[in-house]
Amino acid sequence: MKFFRRFTFGRLESEVVELFEEHMNTVRLSTEVFLMALETDDKGLLNQVCELEKKGDKIRREIALKLYSGAFLPAMRGTLYKLAEVIDEVLDMLEDTAVDYLRLNLHLDEEIRGMCVKVAKINVKMSKDLIDAFKNLKMGKSLERATVKIRAREREIDVLRNRIYETLMGKDVKNYWEGKVLSDFIDSLVSVSDLIEDAADLIQILNVSLR
Repeated sequence: MKFFRRFTFGRLESEVVELFEEHMNTVRLSTEVFLMALETDDKGLLNQVCELEKKGDKIRREIALKLYSGAFLPAMRGTLYKLAEVIDEVLDMLEDTAVDYLRLNLHLDEEIRGMCVKVAKINVKMSKDLIDAFKNLKMGKSLERATVKIRAREREIDVLRNRIYETLMGKDVKNYWEGKVLSDFIDSLVSVSDLIEDAADLIQILNVSLR
């Protein structure tokens, strides 16, 4: 792999790279399942999001174990572990969003649901962009296209967030707690993109450190 050509690349390093790829694919799958659940209002699908979070946590621990067993140069391990933590935070945030929607029996009217579906679709795209960024890092290719896409999509979600809250201001809610649950759900949903952008920034840091 071009990414590691200047370093000693052994079994542990290969395993860490494979684990990162699996970790990011777990995020992609989780965003896709969440989108499907939101589009169809099939709350049963949200249990899969929770299971994928457990899988991601296991992958993060395996990455940490291999890093602290000697994979990669010491100067790189901290950034690589931070990347694994942020990827895991994406899965945690998706689980929190799913739990709000599932356990609290949250109902969305069609207008709000439509905008939330748009956010969820962008989250799916961003998860794929993150995979592309890591793949380009691994192969020694430019990250610019993937990272520019991620930042553009994150700004798009910022616009949608404002539109959702402007719309919510005109909606009637039964009580304070219903409004709070709805607000927490929206905050969690739009925060997924922020975390994916943070992960992309760490991939960029790794890229710069290897020049």
